[in-house]
Parts: sequence; C-alpha cells; structure tokens
Amino acid sequence: MLRKFSTLMLTAALLTGSVAATAAFAQQAPAQQQLKIKVELNGKELPFPQDIVTENGVAYVNASTLALALGGAAAWDTMTKSLLVSKDNKYGMRMYENSTFAYKNGKEIRVPNPPRATTGAVLVPLVYIAQELGAKVTYDAKTLTYKLTTEINS
Repeated sequence: MLRKFSTLMLTAALLTGSVAATAAFAQQAPAQQQLKIKVELNGKELPFPQDIVTENGVAYVNASTLALALGGAAAWDTMTKSLLVSKDNKYGMRMYENSTFAYKNGKEIRVPNPPRATTGAVLVPLVYIAQELGAKVTYDAKTLTYKLTTEINS
C-alpha cells in the first residue's frame, strides 16, 4: 500500500512539475507572435507551404521550396539527419541537423545556422541558402520582405 501511495505521489509531482514548468516558460517568454515575413523572387511573392520562422534574427524557410525556386534541389536524408542542397551538378552542400558542420562540394566547412527538421519539412536559413544558390538578397525592414534576385534558367 505504501509503495502504491509513493508511486502515485511521485507521478503526481512529476505531472504537476511539468505543467508548472510549461506555465512558467509561457510566462517567461512573452507571447511573441511571428511577424508576417514575405519573400519575393525577382519581384514576385514566393509562397512557402509553412510559415517563415525567425529565431535570433535568422529567417528559416522550407528548404525544398527555396531550392526549387532558385533552380536547385533539396533532399532530406533520414539516416544521417542531413540535408543535401544541389544545383546544376556544379554545387552541392550537405548540412547536418543541429550542427554547423557541413560539406560544400566535398570540402568540410562550417555553416552559420544549421537546418531544422520539422514535421513534414526541413527549414533552412533563408539568406545563407539563397546566397549559396546564387541569389542576391536584400531586406526591406518596413515591409518585412526579403527580396531575392537571380537569373532563372528555364
């Protein structure tokens, strides 16, 4: 009987603690609503299937959508938890989830921000990957818009 009571109290304490921790975190971090950031490619809005997420001033977007729009491709490898971004058989970069370690055209490099796997997508740092794929990037703070310009080969 004492063992059952102890187990019940421990379970209740753990549940209460996790609920309290979640509530404390929610109060600590003020409800920051993600700003509605837009991306334009050569003057036209580039829609993404997921919302653009910002973290520490870095905008993260869907890897496949960005790569395809810039004439490249992106593929997630679940075995190595890495993302391969390529373009024109001349450029290839493998980035690893939650790691700044990467390979670019077969050479080891460091990336400023790693990709992030989410449910159904992989998010990558917009500016870094866009520039790697040859786009010029500017940001309009008034309209919260990233403007990408590049030559698109059809």
